[in-house]
Amino acid sequence: MKKNAIACFAVLAFASLALTACSTPNEEVAPTAADVSDEAVEPVTISYWHTMSDAESAQLDSVIAEFETLYPAITVEPTRYAYDDFKTAITTGLAGDIAPDTARMDIAWVPEFADLGALSRVETLVPGFDEISSDVFPGPLSTTYWEDGYYGLPQNTNTQVLMWNKSQFESAGIMSAPVTFDEFAANACQLSKGTDQYGFALGGTYFWAPAPLFYAAGGEVTDPSMTTAKGYVNGSGSVQAFTILKDLYDEGCISPNLLGGGIGTADGHGTGLYSMIIDGPWMVDIYKGSYPDFETNFAPIPAGAGGTSSVVGGENVVAFASSQKSDAVGKWMAYLLSEDAQVSMAQVGMIPTRASLVGDTRLPGYFEVFMEQLETAKARVPHPNWGDMDGAISNAFQRILNGDQLVQISLDQAAQEIDALLK
Repeated sequence: MKKNAIACFAVLAFASLALTACSTPNEEVAPTAADVSDEAVEPVTISYWHTMSDAESAQLDSVIAEFETLYPAITVEPTRYAYDDFKTAITTGLAGDIAPDTARMDIAWVPEFADLGALSRVETLVPGFDEISSDVFPGPLSTTYWEDGYYGLPQNTNTQVLMWNKSQFESAGIMSAPVTFDEFAANACQLSKGTDQYGFALGGTYFWAPAPLFYAAGGEVTDPSMTTAKGYVNGSGSVQAFTILKDLYDEGCISPNLLGGGIGTADGHGTGLYSMIIDGPWMVDIYKGSYPDFETNFAPIPAGAGGTSSVVGGENVVAFASSQKSDAVGKWMAYLLSEDAQVSMAQVGMIPTRASLVGDTRLPGYFEVFMEQLETAKARVPHPNWGDMDGAISNAFQRILNGDQLVQISLDQAAQEIDALLK
């Protein structure tokens, strides 16, 4: 569909790299190892690109082996890329007619590639799409939708929750993590001790960092149809979220590291400099390696006007429109969303996207708080121009923290900038 645009995008990607170097539903149920038998199909090999880690790639090999046992006529050929090279590889493949049949890509990329005409709609391609989509967490599922339909399925997901230093809380006479916004703000200041200890720290001003509190306060970036940001990113809930953060910052209850410099949130929390941070499930392994004696404690995001909420991360599995192997691709995508595959990949830290697995004893215990949070977590705006929208919000947040503009005025400016990007 927009092949010239894809080709131009690939040329730009190569240039950048060089500079860096010098709805018809199908009711079939998704397959599991227990209830699927092979179907008589012609032998076919499908290519599957991804950016998994060493441990994840090794586990993926096991998942592929199970799939190929179910479907002996289908061979899955995985190719692993470094994340920083992946988008260039995909755009180059599209321009040269050597794109993969399917891939696992960042959730933020799906609208962009769907808008280019590079991806296939999956409602009829994936067996059991209705059953799968009805069980997937709504936040992750929303990242696969663009304009007229679904262009992928959430393969794995993540979100952020509150991390709190239990010993510091108890030393201050606080016996539990904050449940409400008011408790959160009070705890942040109660636990702050000048530059020796901050009650709370954010990783930066980019939207991912304040997004959980932003959504919990009732903030929204755009209307549900993504037609305007006016009245949303500068609406009452959004203003309240940034006002609370500004007040805590001015009172010395939030570390100044979010404007650059200082100690990062992971190290700061692990060493006791920051009593609370907001982060994801990957912190378990990070702390096991860097701070093995540190006790990791997770809790839901404190509830504001919008209840408890957070932001959705993760990757989606997609099918490329150029593939001539849609039947095999659809089966592979459905299997990746099966209970067997989801539980298998969870053993190496990938959070399942299926809500029916909440509380499943086969999953790591610490997954529970993240999967419960995913029931209310929201996606960043699934739009091809999201990167620039993120920049508009980040710049507004910086102006607010620096005292250059009042909260309402700064968010009004962000709304105008985002509206221009939505056209």
